[in-house]
Amino acid sequence: MKCNQKITFVSGMLLGALCFLVIYGFRVLNPVYDDWLMSGGDLTQHYLGWRFFRESEWLFPIGLMNTIAWPNEVAVIFTDSIPGMAVICKLLSPILPETFQYFGLWGILCFMLQGGFAAVLLNFSIKDLKKVLLGSVFFILAPVFVYRVFMHTALASEWLILWALYLGVTREQYGLKKRIALWSVLGFLCGMIHLYYVPFCLIVLCGFLLNDLIYKKQFWQALAQGAGYCISVFFSVYLMGGFSHDHQLDAGGLGQFSFNLNGFINPQGWSCILPDLPLYGEGAGEGLAYLGAGILFLVVSAIVLAVIRRKNPIRWFLAWKNNVAIIFIVFVSALASFSHELALNDKVIWNMPYPDFFVSLWGMFRSSGRFIWTVVYLIMIAVIVAVMKLIKKEKIAVTLLSAALLLQVVDIHEPLCERREAFWPKTEAAELSSCVWKELADSGNYQHMIFVSDIIQNQGLLYGLSSYAADYGMTINRFYLSHNAAQGDINRSVKESMENLQKDCIYIFKPEEVAQYEECGLSFIECDGVVVGVLV
Repeated sequence: MKCNQKITFVSGMLLGALCFLVIYGFRVLNPVYDDWLMSGGDLTQHYLGWRFFRESEWLFPIGLMNTIAWPNEVAVIFTDSIPGMAVICKLLSPILPETFQYFGLWGILCFMLQGGFAAVLLNFSIKDLKKVLLGSVFFILAPVFVYRVFMHTALASEWLILWALYLGVTREQYGLKKRIALWSVLGFLCGMIHLYYVPFCLIVLCGFLLNDLIYKKQFWQALAQGAGYCISVFFSVYLMGGFSHDHQLDAGGLGQFSFNLNGFINPQGWSCILPDLPLYGEGAGEGLAYLGAGILFLVVSAIVLAVIRRKNPIRWFLAWKNNVAIIFIVFVSALASFSHELALNDKVIWNMPYPDFFVSLWGMFRSSGRFIWTVVYLIMIAVIVAVMKLIKKEKIAVTLLSAALLLQVVDIHEPLCERREAFWPKTEAAELSSCVWKELADSGNYQHMIFVSDIIQNQGLLYGLSSYAADYGMTINRFYLSHNAAQGDINRSVKESMENLQKDCIYIFKPEEVAQYEECGLSFIECDGVVVGVLV
């Protein structure tokens, strides 16, 4: 059944919503239920970032807050709290409940847009709604996508990559002004959601612009589209406060968080059919690129069908008008995903001889394995389209695609069930146990919590204390921020705080470090694994 793009997009979105509800249930969509966000890890960081941003006065640029690194200002970008959503919800804050979380809503929105853009991408070549919707489920349940949802929720916005690919393949349907506008909107959204998507989508844009430069000599049109994207990115990052303070470009770890050459067939815990393979680096999970048994089955099927029908895929590809774009996107994305260390299994087989300054700059995107996501989606599109075009009989094509999808679901069902078990039941957030905290809060004397000792690495303690401060309207002076944002200013402020003690501050120390401050004039009490100091 042929269908227009709008109906296809909406159908894909509805399918995405259904998959989300089956996996995660309805409970996480309740905006006043936030206990599930306080289980620790990145999800808690993102939620607390939103809470402190909400309580901050409005600053300019509008993404800045002065409540989470007090008295310094820091951008909500660096708490990965989905900055655009944070700003919108802060604007609506006067009419929102006292407790409000948007992360569940963002999760289902990502599932819906993932399904919608996957459907219209496949529909561009397949033109059959049944096949398109079956194919879109592979994208909705792709391990590289589901792995990110409610683990690093802003990064779950992989529909941005699919949208970029869709804009590329359908670019001839629009005039120049509309193409500039669409790429500009995409660039703006990348800056407002997560900075990693800026280079992801830029690579896709450059691939299609290069394609048109070679085949159509459209230099000025390419320049206008590229400029629109880059200006929009710059504006959105500026608006969110991304350029307002120092942050560490090279956070270390480049090469530890990269794509491994076995990545497409290495499940990393996402298969009950294929075994896990060795990996190099402690953070190699960032390079997760497992295609799934169903997609691998379609890869084999496409090869067998091409041989049987004597089709030459290379000749077909070279005759395709977008061949330069795809070659560029795959090559650059794969090269970026390897970082400067090319690994196979648990061995580095080649250290790429990049200049040190370039490697240091590359450290801004040290989780380089994420660049492979675009290649994963291109492989999925290619094999689904190829198999559907090589099989002429519709019933056989639908049956084969359905069998592959069933195999895919069976293969990855265990991690999907783990998410169902984790998010469906109601949870309760852990709280600080000592009665000291309530006594301090009830006194009404304290407005700021100063972490004199650096407890960033003890995230359970950090988030427990930060949540307490947010509950009682206090600021904090340290938090877990990406790229060590404003770290220099924060360290200087800690020193200044101890030189000028204030009665409205609660000072937090590690027990082993408090001895050096015994003569500073604070009154100390130990509780919940820290030493609390107040000026009396």
